[in-house]
Amino acid sequence: DRDNVMTHAEETRAAAATLDHPWDRRAIDWPDLTPSSVVVEVGGYKGRWALQIAERYAPRLYVFEPQPWAVATCMAVLGKRAHIFGCALGNTDGEFPVGEWETDGCSLVKPGDNRVFMREIGKLFAAYDLAHIDLMLINIEGYEYTLIPHMLNRGILPRRLMVQFHTFADPSGLQTAAIYEGLARAGYRIVWTY
Repeated sequence: DRDNVMTHAEETRAAAATLDHPWDRRAIDWPDLTPSSVVVEVGGYKGRWALQIAERYAPRLYVFEPQPWAVATCMAVLGKRAHIFGCALGNTDGEFPVGEWETDGCSLVKPGDNRVFMREIGKLFAAYDLAHIDLMLINIEGYEYTLIPHMLNRGILPRRLMVQFHTFADPSGLQTAAIYEGLARAGYRIVWTY
């Protein structure tokens, strides 16, 4: 409801003003971003990182988040500073089950009774003319092991890519290694990790 959205929005604004870890600063330190830059966040949750980027650089900002309450929070937090989409990005269109609903761990790779709408990333990006992306953050609770290979196959290559890898979805580390190899073949190099 509206009161919960406003509470989440206030908490998100407070969190955006706080940098607790060295990687917090690294995640928002992109001094060459400008208002003409295109920034995409996949898995926006409540909009904290997007708000930090919007306040610092005012880029063309696109946020994708499938949980309706989190979409409402993103809208309250970001207003007109971002294009906010209430869907997951993936390798196909459809409606899919998710687990850990209403948490920041909501995941397409965990079983659950709730469902979210997914759009195939290539078609959606073509529809919104997102051929060039200066910075993309992916934090999608294990589904990165499906999305990133699909992006590479489709030739969706943001200039810079930040990914939070979720080891619960790849306990052996083999998928992560394969993604690193695919990214290297596509011309990416790791500049920072923690």
